[in-house]
Amino acid sequence: MKKNGFTLIELLVVIAILAILIALGSKGLRSARINAKKAQAMIEMKSIETAIKAYMNKYGRLPAADVLQGQAEPKFDEDFSKNIIAILTAEDLVLNQAEIIFLEPQGNTLDGTFLDPWGQQYVIALDTDYNKQVVIEGEVVRRKVALRSIGLYTLGNEANTNALINSWQ
Repeated sequence: MKKNGFTLIELLVVIAILAILIALGSKGLRSARINAKKAQAMIEMKSIETAIKAYMNKYGRLPAADVLQGQAEPKFDEDFSKNIIAILTAEDLVLNQAEIIFLEPQGNTLDGTFLDPWGQQYVIALDTDYNKQVVIEGEVVRRKVALRSIGLYTLGNEANTNALINSWQ
């Protein structure tokens, strides 16, 4: 007697094959999302660099407070980065007296911080002593401006320095 339909073994084999395909696909999708966020971070860091260079062309100096001008290695922390972004977005009118918006502010934060795709603030370092090099988190970079995104690094990849995204690479 012939029965129509699938046996239990056939059904389990099909389910196992589908589970394997879904697992492989989700890993590829996660990798694609990370690569897209890395690209977004690079674009945003280049935008910030361009805004800083535009500021330099307008004012003839880096967008940093007078007390930091000429200082060899100021502390480049979250407050420093917030102050730079405030100058570039024309929120700080002391160092941007012409009220030029060099950088469009992000709409997803209330305090004007510029966040990377993982929700971490960008680290901004400037060559405030004008010796054509910057020290950013212990690394010497031969540039006037250097930015770093640490968002991917803070997602549990502490031992993987490849998770740091730098504007100079």
